[in-house]
Amino acid sequence: MFRPFLFFFSSILLGFLGWSIPVYWKLVNSQLLEAVGEGTPSLVDSARNLVQLDRLGAASILLDAAESLQVSDTKPVRQSIEKAVELFPEYGISGGPDPYFDQIQRIDPQLGAATRSELIPNLIPSRTRTTLSSFLENSRSTSVKAIIGTREMAGTRQFMPVYSSAGQPLEATIMLGALIMQGSHYSPEIAATIRTLSDNIDDPSAVADLERIYFALFSLGKRMNWNQLVEMLPFLEDSYALEQVAAYARNYDKKFSWIYSAILLRQASGPVIRYLDTYPEEALDDLGQALAEGQGALEYLLEQMEKVQDPSLRVEMAGYIPWLLNNPVIMVSAAQIPTAFLFFKGLFISLAAFCLTRFGLRAFPLLFRTFSQSCKPPLIVSGLRTITLTLILSFLIILIMEPGVFRQSRIPQTEVRLEWAFQDTVESLFTPTERKEIMDQITIITISIFFLMQLAVYMAGLIKLTEIRKMDKPTPLKLELLENEDQLFDSGLYLGLAGTVFSLIFLAIGVVQASLMAAYSSTLFGIIFVAILKVFHVRPFRKNLLLNLHH
Repeated sequence: MFRPFLFFFSSILLGFLGWSIPVYWKLVNSQLLEAVGEGTPSLVDSARNLVQLDRLGAASILLDAAESLQVSDTKPVRQSIEKAVELFPEYGISGGPDPYFDQIQRIDPQLGAATRSELIPNLIPSRTRTTLSSFLENSRSTSVKAIIGTREMAGTRQFMPVYSSAGQPLEATIMLGALIMQGSHYSPEIAATIRTLSDNIDDPSAVADLERIYFALFSLGKRMNWNQLVEMLPFLEDSYALEQVAAYARNYDKKFSWIYSAILLRQASGPVIRYLDTYPEEALDDLGQALAEGQGALEYLLEQMEKVQDPSLRVEMAGYIPWLLNNPVIMVSAAQIPTAFLFFKGLFISLAAFCLTRFGLRAFPLLFRTFSQSCKPPLIVSGLRTITLTLILSFLIILIMEPGVFRQSRIPQTEVRLEWAFQDTVESLFTPTERKEIMDQITIITISIFFLMQLAVYMAGLIKLTEIRKMDKPTPLKLELLENEDQLFDSGLYLGLAGTVFSLIFLAIGVVQASLMAAYSSTLFGIIFVAILKVFHVRPFRKNLLLNLHH
């Protein structure tokens, strides 16, 4: 009598144990970010280290990120930077002592006395461009000379040509590109790309590719001083990374300091760009959340490449049972060996679903039992029924435990719209166009659920057929019973249509973002399973009954 309730309470206990494990299949628990970030360098710590190395410009951006994330007191480090700039005003544009850039400031007093810290506005004046041109033409680097030679290129679309009356922005950008090449601040891949394109400016496609690189440098140079730019450039692996980071600088404005800080702390742009491109809607906030927790949290997030989930209920309950829900040892272990924790989470959830299935089969016999008391189902049929219901419940429990699983990720392909522009208005619009993967995560999950539901209905039909076949009743009565079950045999069609209708409704109101393929798969599975049941099972059985009746 109490055995069904024993299964019920067991399912609750096992489900709670599965829920308490702090790892997700397709999400990153924010508690894990906090745990792995504990004790690792923070943004302010990293900025302080940069200040000690006289890299004031890069440290300033890290402090901007820390202030916007409100993670700790930045005043002492900020005051150190301000004192250094007050003592050496030229640090405003150089971002700190730099033997190479200090030499450039000495040969051009106008650049040395610049009041703005951004590079491009200070390189546009005619006198500065002339001075830099004379300086760079004496360079022994053939790559620098090749870049200087691109001032003669024609066919540009984002910039006016250098030889035109409005060519100052492009020439200033070319001067900046040559200065960076002279200082060996590009990554080897970008340096090789620029050199190759510069040697082929008679090729229109090479001009287009080179212009995109120059446009990226222009965008970054309008927002950064020398140290800020050269600290980041070595971590940009190729020209695509350079263009993407420049696009982020244009699009994200103040939050670009988060991206810059992530690249510097990770010492690579590839993982950061891949994360931002994978989750364009949530990635920036998730990146900021990881930065706020420390360098360890950032590295963990970029390694997992999943969205961040804030488990509010779990955090609230952790105040009552911190030894289980907020144990640092468990948290760090879960971050280090997530596969093992996911295995136990799946095991607990499967056992909870199994116990819940057994509870339903025993507590509601009229709902689940299709055989008469005297006719027990075959062992294999009974086992398949239990397994199918367990799988369906496991899917549902996982979806309940991972509320963010339906936040679909979209991977955009970006395009740059080319437009004529001048100086401050030269930045063209960066327009992302989105495409959806053919089979995304939500679609696969939805199709799997519809398939299991149809399989359960199909098995119920088989069980009913077996029950009628094994009855010790006259053939006419079996035919009438078989006709009476036509609605049961057609129930797969009704369930399939209902699944499609509800899916389309949820899709229209934005509850889920599954594709139309998932919605129509419900009806398709209904048609397939009902056809198999009626053609390969019901029809042969009815044929045998009719032959026996007229024999």
